[in-house]
Amino acid sequence: MLEKRRSIKVIVITGIDGSGKTTIAKILAHYLMSKNYRVRILWIKSLHTLSYLIYTFFKKTWGVEYIINPNRVIVEHYMTKYMKKLGRIWVLIEYISLLPWITILNILKHTGYTIICDRYLIDFLATVSLRISNPLWWLHSILARHLLALQMKEKTIHLNITIETALKRRKDIEYTLKELKTLQLLYKTIAKTVKAYNVKAEQDKLSTIKNVLKHLGLHQNSYSKS
Repeated sequence: MLEKRRSIKVIVITGIDGSGKTTIAKILAHYLMSKNYRVRILWIKSLHTLSYLIYTFFKKTWGVEYIINPNRVIVEHYMTKYMKKLGRIWVLIEYISLLPWITILNILKHTGYTIICDRYLIDFLATVSLRISNPLWWLHSILARHLLALQMKEKTIHLNITIETALKRRKDIEYTLKELKTLQLLYKTIAKTVKAYNVKAEQDKLSTIKNVLKHLGLHQNSYSKS
């Protein structure tokens, strides 16, 4: 049984903003380290390396784009019109920017670490689809198919919450209501495509983490908030 547990090399926690990914990832990491796992948390989504540098250039050249989100808070908008105009070129930039992180993950995976991804390829595909205003892009792209195949190899937990809960938890959420609805649908559809385990994360974090541990075959009745 111990060997079966040790065979879990990558655990992906995915879901829209406010679903509790970072909180659950940290609790899971703490639990695994208490069981003598070597653990690393990676944050992998989009706007990494090259794409981030280009986004920074956009900001300095044309200024920051702001929106008023559904909570009536003014926030920086990362879905710029320039990304939409670039379309497939922006997709390629994002894809190239992602590759170093996939490499890092594989190096860690093959050097004895269990990696917890606080966001990963589902998050990347959903966010990029939104950025280029093409929700169906991930269904037809060769690059996206490659990423879907990689995602399907990993244990994936989809934290599912309502938009109302997301807005309550994240007052500064960086999307319009229309974008948030599109993003939620993208997450659900892509998560189902890669056969992610769906967890209703409306509940308290203790119930959520127990559900996650049970799915991973790591659940113990003795687990508590401590």
